[in-house]
Amino acid sequence: MIPLFDNKRSKKIPHITILLILLNVVIFFVFKESQTDIIKLYGFIPGEFNFFHILTSMFLHANIWHLLFNIWFLWIFGDNVENRIGHLKFLLFYFLCGISSAIIYSILGNNLTIPLIGASGAISGILGGYLILFPKNKLRVFPNFNFYSFVYILLWFLIQLLLVYFGNGEVGYLGHVGGFIIGIILVLFLK
Repeated sequence: MIPLFDNKRSKKIPHITILLILLNVVIFFVFKESQTDIIKLYGFIPGEFNFFHILTSMFLHANIWHLLFNIWFLWIFGDNVENRIGHLKFLLFYFLCGISSAIIYSILGNNLTIPLIGASGAISGILGGYLILFPKNKLRVFPNFNFYSFVYILLWFLIQLLLVYFGNGEVGYLGHVGGFIIGIILVLFLK
């Protein structure tokens, strides 16, 4: 189930959310032809800890669907979190969630030689922050359902937990779980 929109529109322009979306899209299309090489060079390999590669990996995506799902979730949930905590705090929040997600995966994960890429850990943190800040917002979800955000996000989180154990090893679901938990904790300090 894909969220289509929420009933709480941000009153301010979410500059950082828009900037992050644009950066992810531009980087994807600029490096599309050499994507495999770029992922090898700048993806984060948990068994070979490199802080710089944690940062670069957050802007790399495996394919167009990976990119589209990440930026869509960033757009749906990021604007409200950014509006509530402020632009600069939101940027810090985004990076801290993404960095923490990668570190948690590198400590607890089991596929430490496969490069981690994508903004999913940071966006999972945004979902955690949204859960705390806007639990009663209503979400319209495809195909045609309404959910309170806390129900939708908790279902999403439970699916991520299940996928940690039963999913394929190519997706860092543990990073999603870690980012989500860090997002919940951080937003309490930043709001």
